[in-house]
Order: sequence, then C-alpha cells, then structure tokens
Amino acid sequence: MAKLNMGPVKAFSIMKTIFSGFEKVGSNKVDFKNYKRQINLFIGEYDAKMVVRYLHEKKQSQPNFSYNYFTDDDYRLKGLFWCDDQCKLLVAFSGLTIYVLLFFVFKYSMVFVPSTCIDNHHCVGDQPKVVLTDQDPTMKKTISVVGIRLYNSTDFKECICGVVWMDILTPEEFESCCEKVMEEFNIVDNDWLSDIFALRESWILTYYRIEFLLGHMRTTSRFESENHFFGQICNAKSTLVEFMAHYETAIEAQCHKHRKNDHESRYKCSELKSNYRVLESQASKIYTKKKISRYTN
Repeated sequence: MAKLNMGPVKAFSIMKTIFSGFEKVGSNKVDFKNYKRQINLFIGEYDAKMVVRYLHEKKQSQPNFSYNYFTDDDYRLKGLFWCDDQCKLLVAFSGLTIYVLLFFVFKYSMVFVPSTCIDNHHCVGDQPKVVLTDQDPTMKKTISVVGIRLYNSTDFKECICGVVWMDILTPEEFESCCEKVMEEFNIVDNDWLSDIFALRESWILTYYRIEFLLGHMRTTSRFESENHFFGQICNAKSTLVEFMAHYETAIEAQCHKHRKNDHESRYKCSELKSNYRVLESQASKIYTKKKISRYTN
C-alpha cells in the first residue's frame, strides 16, 4: 500500500475491509504510524545512497537502462536522472514532442522534472525535436506587470493572438508584425515582453512550421493531465526511496494501460459511425481506436 502512496491511516482502513473487522487486523492505527516511522528511521541518512544503489542494480540487470547523478562538494546528492528501456522505445517511436513539468517534492526541497511524450493512443532513441513546458506561473505575474487594461482588451488579444498563432507567417514577417503590435499598444519598453520576444525562436509557432505538432502548442490540457497523473505520486514528505516506489508503481500502471490499448486496437473492431463505412473500416485496421474516434465523433 505504501507503493501506492497510501498513508498509514488509509492502509489500516483497507486492512480492516480485507479482514472484515478492525479487531481482526491484529494492530491499530498507532501501530501502523509507528511502523511507517520505523521504516523512515531505517532509511535515515542512507536515503540517497539506497536509491543510487537501486538504480545501479537495475543497470546491471537491464543493460539498456540509463541513469546518472551528481553531488556537491560534501557528496550530497544534488541531481538524479534515469530512463528505462520501455521509455526509450516510446520516445523513439512517438517522441516528436516532449512535455516537461516541474514538481516540488521531497522533504529535501528537491524538484521532480518528468519528461513525457504522447504515445500512439494519445496517453501520456532520437533527440526530441520539440520540448514544451508550461509557463503559467510566469504568465500570472505578467498580468499585473503589463496591466489589467491590456489584459482585458479584446483588440489587443486579437492582434497578439493573430500574430503568435499564425503559422503561415515567415519568421521575418512575424517579427515585423509583432513589433507593430507592441508599438500600437505602447508596450515596446515592457521588460517581460522584451525578454519573451528575445526567446521567440523557442516558443513561437512560426519557427516550428516544418514540425508535426498536432496542435500541441495551443492547449494546456496536456500539462493539466500530466500534473494530475504525477501529482498522485508526489508527496512533500516522501523520502527518495518512497518516491521511487511510488513512481515505478505509477509507470507500471501506465505501461499496463498502453498494452491494453494496443490489444484493443489490434483485436477489437471499432463501431462504424460515418457514412463512408468502407473507408472507415479500412482506416480502423491501420489507426488506433483513439485516433479513429477523434475523426468520426
């Protein structure tokens, strides 16, 4: 139950259901809490060393598993990276776009930064061509900097969105149009806008016209979905050992879901819904059920 990120109180309640009564569990909530505390005491100062050793052992049994870490001058763990064989295969297969999120977790104030891609069922080798990250916290601060007047201005929104999301513009045309908008609304001297404009090649759609993005840059729903998924395994009080157990359980569940989707797409016939049944039938044998449903609903 600890691997599923369940606390001792919830674990005790589940055990009561399994054994059909609190009196049959053989212990009480305090015992569960004490046992959890004893485990953490056992882990103690060896937390980081245990995780690194675990990853090293995985590398010995799985040659294509990768991991790396670095420490400070006092040999304290400062950063850790790992990627298993299954993840590499998924990225090589469908990793045109990588999503990067930030989670502040662990009692050590460390940050968890998962990099995820969309598989062929649209659930969550080569270097990715596009990396997306959510700048939402920065945007919230910017609203007060740029001003409520501009933020609520329909004219400004239409003008700036017409430039930012216009993928038929060349980079030169985009830069010219963007400068005109900034001059028109008198925001040329705004520090944040100047900084974000300087980074335009990293986020403006026109610079990625030749990449197959599937509209990923137009929505935050992907990040919200990933936040929900990883938020279930992140705990500010977790040790590194606990977090690794939570992470691997979640990834195992995700891999199971992927295999299930694969099986259903291969062996289950989709219900034909369009008027072009012959074409739809042929497409259903080539594309996944998720892909077909997006175009027939």
